[in-house]
Amino acid sequence: VGITGSNGKTIVKEWLNQLLHDRYRIVRSPKSYNSQIGVPLSIWQMDGSASLGLFEAGISQVGEMEKLQAIIQPTIGIFTNIGDAHASGFLNAAQKINEKLLLFSNVETLVYCSDYEELDTRVKAMKANRSASLQLISWSRMAGATLRVTKIIKNEIDTTITGEYDSQTSSITIPFTDEAAIENAISCWCLLLFFQLP
Repeated sequence: VGITGSNGKTIVKEWLNQLLHDRYRIVRSPKSYNSQIGVPLSIWQMDGSASLGLFEAGISQVGEMEKLQAIIQPTIGIFTNIGDAHASGFLNAAQKINEKLLLFSNVETLVYCSDYEELDTRVKAMKANRSASLQLISWSRMAGATLRVTKIIKNEIDTTITGEYDSQTSSITIPFTDEAAIENAISCWCLLLFFQLP
């Protein structure tokens, strides 16, 4: 699993490790090892006993993601979000999105939030231009996504998120109330739904 985005890469990776460690033998990036040096150091941990890899990839300028994609070679991708982090290394948001999407040039499955309009447009264009099949697992607060988030209820200490997936309604509760944690949790939830795990 290759994970990129403006924010949330390390959190999503660590939460997925916590959620999946009892089902898979996981190798993952230590800490925030997502750079041109950190990614190779992370991959070197892999051996024949691992059944799942969770690796984050971060970039700050054009030309970096292509190298990281060749090292990680993910089959599943998670695009956490798109924001202003490292914006100075890119001409505009479109260039930044296109560069980050290079990590997913050969993935079979991609998890992302379709509420980011420019990201959604570029992901769908990438799917249309692919010769191999690409399964999109999108989440959104609006209709048309794989996981439609229908309700978010915040309390003082937790948040309950309700959504519709494959014509069924279910909920998760997380011990956080900030928007970033909610987005990160939904990204993790999407991967668990794809893996058909409760």
